[in-house]
Amino acid sequence: ANVTGPELANQPFWEPLIRVIDWAWENVTSTLCSCLTTHAVLQFRYAQHRIPQEQKIWGVFPHRVMDKVHPLVNDVNSRFHVPHSRWNAVTPEQFREAGLRVLVESEEIGVHLATSPDGLRFVFFQGHPEYDTVSLLKEYKREVLRWIAGEREDYPPMPDNYFSLQQKAIFDEYAWCLKRARDAGETLPEFPEKLVASNIDNIWHDTAEAVVANWIGLVYQVTHRERHLPFMEGVDPDNPLGLA
Repeated sequence: ANVTGPELANQPFWEPLIRVIDWAWENVTSTLCSCLTTHAVLQFRYAQHRIPQEQKIWGVFPHRVMDKVHPLVNDVNSRFHVPHSRWNAVTPEQFREAGLRVLVESEEIGVHLATSPDGLRFVFFQGHPEYDTVSLLKEYKREVLRWIAGEREDYPPMPDNYFSLQQKAIFDEYAWCLKRARDAGETLPEFPEKLVASNIDNIWHDTAEAVVANWIGLVYQVTHRERHLPFMEGVDPDNPLGLA
């Protein structure tokens, strides 16, 4: 969804989303929220409003597993990277003030993975582990095209920790040639996507896949516990995983 303005409660999706999430809370074993949905749920269910940032949190950032006993992070690297792309943040202090379980955090940009107090009913991603290898490249291209079209005043910075030194040099040269051609009224050079797309390193997908696989496995275990009992029968709804 394209958000206009800082207040999520003013967005057209707000009331319908609340109805969906409230229904899911009562009827679904676990709901996984990513980025914008995480911010929305934390606002209307936990009264934690996201905070606008002076600069966009944009790139691929290192994270550390904070709760190594939670089964969502079972058998994943204790340190791994996650893509982020957002102008807003819910801080680690806000997650903990809401009583949420913080599982994965970055010293630089805060919480990536957390859960509701019961450990499973809601799973929150603040980053974008689902991104393809070239997703941030496509976003960078979009912002450059917006600058060309006059939709943004500043030339966009590159995503952090995403391009190699060689790739950065290619884009620096492109930016110089682009600005020179624009000022001279000449034909603008083509965005050098083809020169870099096949050489971008993906350093997040395997861990992201493992976490989602763990999530699916936990949902299966909870809903089929004790010889395939009916949905959630015999399961403590406040602590379905039996966490300490």
